[in-house]
Amino acid sequence: MRFKTKEELARFAIEFFLKTGRPPAVEPLTVEEDLKEKKACFVSLYVGGQLRGCVGTVEADKPLYQQIIKYSIESAVHDWRFSPLAEKELKDLKIEVSVLTPLSRYKPDSSEALLNYLKEKKPGVLIKFAGRQALFLPQVWEKLAEPSEFLKELCLKAGVAAKSWEEKTVEFWLFEVEKD
Repeated sequence: MRFKTKEELARFAIEFFLKTGRPPAVEPLTVEEDLKEKKACFVSLYVGGQLRGCVGTVEADKPLYQQIIKYSIESAVHDWRFSPLAEKELKDLKIEVSVLTPLSRYKPDSSEALLNYLKEKKPGVLIKFAGRQALFLPQVWEKLAEPSEFLKELCLKAGVAAKSWEEKTVEFWLFEVEKD
């Protein structure tokens, strides 16, 4: 079997794992060249238009195809927010593989500068504060279009106060998602 797309590989990994209880052994020769590059990714799963799992990494330390296999399975069965995906859900499963550009540190001059930048650019954002961190992919802007609301929800996801994004010691790391 030859895997041409990220989503095709992700679906194969999930189906294989649900049937066997183990990840598939995929040989590098069976994947396209671009899937062999070391890149970070997140795998988002949707059933009936509802998020059903989303797990990934910002570390580009393994070939993309290995990241896709790992995080497809993690999203399907180990995202703590959801019960494990059932085989009967596979027919309605939509898979989105987001390949991240490298993170870049962003140090805004002010809260206003941050909000203006986010409103214009709508990047993915990773925040780090008080030993906690959380990430939103750029796609989250579709649901949380207002920068202050986006940052509030990101802080809550990190387990810190909603207005923590205004603190001087918070770190902002920005990224994009590569388009096919």
